[in-house]
Amino acid sequence: MKNILTLVLLFALLPKLSANTENLSTVGDGILIKAIHVTKFPYGRNGKTFDKNGFPDLYARLYVNWKKDGKSNVSKDCKKGRIPILAGGKMPYRIEQNTLYHLQLFDHDSDRGVRSNRDEEVSSKIQITWRGLISKFGKKNTYLIKDPRYSDVAFLLMVEHVGTTTASGNKAYVKYVKPIDQYNVPPKNKVKEGCGPVAAAMLMGYWQTEHGYKIMNPADRFNGTEHPTKTILDFRKKSDTKAWGNQPESATRKMKMLDALQSYVKAANQRTPSSKPKLKADMMWSIKRWSERRSRLKKELREGSPVILLLKKTPPCLKGKWVNSTKVVADHYIVAVGFDEAKKEYYVMPGWKEKKKSTSTGPEVHTRENEAHCKCSYSEIANSDPSLIWIKR
Repeated sequence: MKNILTLVLLFALLPKLSANTENLSTVGDGILIKAIHVTKFPYGRNGKTFDKNGFPDLYARLYVNWKKDGKSNVSKDCKKGRIPILAGGKMPYRIEQNTLYHLQLFDHDSDRGVRSNRDEEVSSKIQITWRGLISKFGKKNTYLIKDPRYSDVAFLLMVEHVGTTTASGNKAYVKYVKPIDQYNVPPKNKVKEGCGPVAAAMLMGYWQTEHGYKIMNPADRFNGTEHPTKTILDFRKKSDTKAWGNQPESATRKMKMLDALQSYVKAANQRTPSSKPKLKADMMWSIKRWSERRSRLKKELREGSPVILLLKKTPPCLKGKWVNSTKVVADHYIVAVGFDEAKKEYYVMPGWKEKKKSTSTGPEVHTRENEAHCKCSYSEIANSDPSLIWIKR
């Protein structure tokens, strides 16, 4: 009890910002609620205990626009003097701007010994909004929430302030990745630059134009409009990309691809001020279960990192009458920039048409069999059995 009183007093003394907090849009586009520490809770209501043994089994539920969403884990046999921590389950909860949320605590009735064995309300539905938290408390890592209806309920939200792509958990889109085509390699112009170096250039170009990392070849003066010839040709050498036989296509082994990306990342980090987060290149091989790769792919996209996919099979979404035998082959590198859970779609760049980065504005520009901005079903990407390669901070 002493620890709980200390926490309550501590947060009561925190200064509150006025509702006129300036530049709210600069504080972050969303919030992740990573855990809930229940600092104050009752054992029952109206003279009756929630559970047979007297100690409630607490969990949290999130409502989005008044509709039920995800539940946390259940913290069993909660006793005063020990702060129950609710996490896991469908957490972290993602709180976006311009969306109405409510949080509610429940007792999970599993003992069949009290009342009608329904999960019972411990708190009221407490309104949570991005603007409400920021305007009232400011940008903090913890927020103390008191139930306006029940004075015996209070909890701490343990949060992280994030960008839009992270805040939206069921869909994500990384804007302004430039679609790049495979040009012919000078001076003979008989061999294509290769899908590997082109995919790498799309990835690195994004980190240069959108996050200010000097990762591209300086001779390209890359700003997302022109073809980065110098970067691609240099990447071909570093990744040992070669044409096979008399074919115009070039091939890049995935480990060579990762090695080359890591060398670019290392050089970019050396040119980056120490105050700026360092970049890192990583890979997840296709030997991993698809469920693991799928989770990683969505995680990186949510956090604003485009992901290179090395496809073992060319999915139907990339094929069309415009495709000839010189373009569609196995082991093709593409770049994933988004997904939509409701539509079961991934948004990708095949690397077969050049456009400015300003054209990559959202899922609406992606269509099937599109040479620059393509969309593929979840099953098509899963069946292509991809390896993943990405850069992140």
